[in-house]
Amino acid sequence: MLEVLKMNAEWLNSLLRLEDFKTFALLSNCLKLGFFEILERPMSAEEISKELNLNYRAVKAICEFLKSKGLLLEKNGEYRITRISSMLLSRKSPFSIAEIFDEKQKEVEIWLNLENYLRGENLRKEGDFFKYRIKILGKMALLKDLKLVLKISELEEFKKAKRLLDLGGGHGLYAYAFTLLNKELRADVFDLPEVVNSAMEFLKPFNAERVNFVKGDFFRDDIGELYDVVFSSFNPGGKRAEIIPKISKALKKGGIYVNRQFFPREGFNLEDLEWNLWGFEGLKKGFKAYTFEGDLSLEEYLSKLIENNFEILDVYSEDYTVIIAKKV
Repeated sequence: MLEVLKMNAEWLNSLLRLEDFKTFALLSNCLKLGFFEILERPMSAEEISKELNLNYRAVKAICEFLKSKGLLLEKNGEYRITRISSMLLSRKSPFSIAEIFDEKQKEVEIWLNLENYLRGENLRKEGDFFKYRIKILGKMALLKDLKLVLKISELEEFKKAKRLLDLGGGHGLYAYAFTLLNKELRADVFDLPEVVNSAMEFLKPFNAERVNFVKGDFFRDDIGELYDVVFSSFNPGGKRAEIIPKISKALKKGGIYVNRQFFPREGFNLEDLEWNLWGFEGLKKGFKAYTFEGDLSLEEYLSKLIENNFEILDVYSEDYTVIIAKKV
């Protein structure tokens, strides 16, 4: 008992409080109930409880909690959503992150039913997996990746570029953002046929006139040529040696290649564990998160780029690694 008392168990106490999980669960259920949509007009807690057939006391408490987080405003006993809630939490908004909560709910179910995942291979088809995640990946890109896009737009080579290839570009939002930052730029998004079909539908509301989609498999098919910029973000082939000659061939001399990837780091965390709970039918994973069989290490990848007529301009790491290279 004395040993337990002496132990620094703050991490365990924090875990058992479940505060982040409870907030997630609350927002997830509010989204399911249509809470933020009905509060586009002012309503009292009593009116909300009748509209959604919920307990009044619980609704009043939820409203007060959401108000404390800046997600609701209150005036004369009536609540309505704030601008940030209207943009990000109402499903009526094109920028709604409701689909992200839906996807995270599935992740929670995996962890709460972990025993089932420990007893089988849990294989998924690569094309289907990315096809159904197009909206989620696109919304996450809107939230998280402005800094990366702006950094690339500051490169002199990008400012002069006329053609860009977004390799494994999925939702197409990166390509669209690049065309907004360079008015002379046309962008091709190359991805699997089933992914492209979903991505074209997802990108329609953005009226991306200078973005074109190309269907193919970059492991098997030609990816084109005469591009000024090739951009690749977290795609499964982004650490494979055999793709590098294709990228070199696709670029003009003096063109730039920007690759963002997760390269394995020391230690082992929950992301690494989760990565091993399921697999793809035709693509063998590595043991560390976001790695695949045949991936190169960062040092090996940089060496292969140099062997294929690239000059390394910059390499920097945050939660991920960004490589910027020029074809010479």
